[in-house]
Formats: sequence, structure tokens, C-alpha cells
Amino acid sequence: MSARATMRGIRPRPAGAGRRGQSLVEFALIVPVLAVILTSVMEFGLAFDTNLMLEAAARQGSRVGAEMGNYGDKGVCPNTPAATNVDPSIVTAVQASLTNAGVKLTSVQIRIYLPDANGSSTSSYNTWAWSTTPTPHFTETYHNWDACGRHDGTFGGGTFDSIGVQVTYTYTSVTGILGFFTGGLPMTATAIMPIGPPWTFQ
Repeated sequence: MSARATMRGIRPRPAGAGRRGQSLVEFALIVPVLAVILTSVMEFGLAFDTNLMLEAAARQGSRVGAEMGNYGDKGVCPNTPAATNVDPSIVTAVQASLTNAGVKLTSVQIRIYLPDANGSSTSSYNTWAWSTTPTPHFTETYHNWDACGRHDGTFGGGTFDSIGVQVTYTYTSVTGILGFFTGGLPMTATAIMPIGPPWTFQ
């Protein structure tokens, strides 16, 4: 067979075919990485947004608690039924704020407490958790700080207490990228305000 015949039997490959194949391989390798990055950005954005919502709810609850004080008159708390409305009003404010923000209440716990000089909770606190029976609502699970005992600045030498509201929540992954947090991602938001007359919030 002649050299000319041999050359005629070979069909040269198009010049761009190799580059196109390489681009497809590179694209197939890059797409999963980009998908993970975009999903992670979205997930952490949602988690950060949820944490901001918790902080707003804690502030709203502490404002209500600071305004209501012990619900008494000049340091006296004679109206026990009225005083028992203080903490439920705080919880209602927190719940409304979280509901408007779309936070699932089932894994929310609220602590209303007397803070120490560092802002940490003392042994005087009350906790509330979500209950589904008989109807979905927050119920008090621990009580050790009566509203009547909160100093509002009108007695005891003009001293007043501060009130702290802590909201804890377990964030569950929306995209699944935080699946390594098998029990969810715990979040905590706290707000502290002084109880003292006159507190008027518009």
C-alpha cells in the first residue's frame, strides 16, 4: 500500500473537539462546588436572619417587662391578679414578634430573669416553653421570680431591678447543608432593660 493511500484513509479530528471535551469536564467538576457554595451562603444567611429575629423578640419582651415593672403602685404590689399578668404579657410580646418573623415556636424557650452585674441570670427566673396541649401555647415550666418582688425604683431607697429576657431556639437546616448539626443549631438572644419609673413606650 502506498503512502498516499495510507494518508487518504486517516480522517483528521476537528481542531476544537478536544477543547470542547475539556470544557465539559471542567464544567461538570465546577458545578457541584458552586452549588455547595451557593447553598451554604443561602443557609447561613437564613440562620443569621433567624438570629436577628430572636434578638428583636427578646428586646420587645424586655421592653414590655420594663414598662410593666411589678404592676403595683409605688413599690406596693397589692393587686396579685394584675401582677400575674406581667410575665404572660412579656411572653405574648415575644410570641407575636417571632410569629410575625415566621419562626417556628415549637423549639422556642423563653427565660424571664433578674440579671446580675454581668447580665447573667441569677437564681430568680421563670421559664416558658411551647406546649401543644390542650391547644398550642406557651406555658410556664419553672417559676422563681414573682412580679411583685421586682423593684421599680419607688421603694427600697430608690433601687430598681433590671429585667432580662432570653429567647433560645433550635434552628433546623432548610437546605440540609447543616446536616452535621444532627440536633439542630442552638441559638440564644438576650435583652436587658432597667425597671424604673416612669417607663412609657409608644
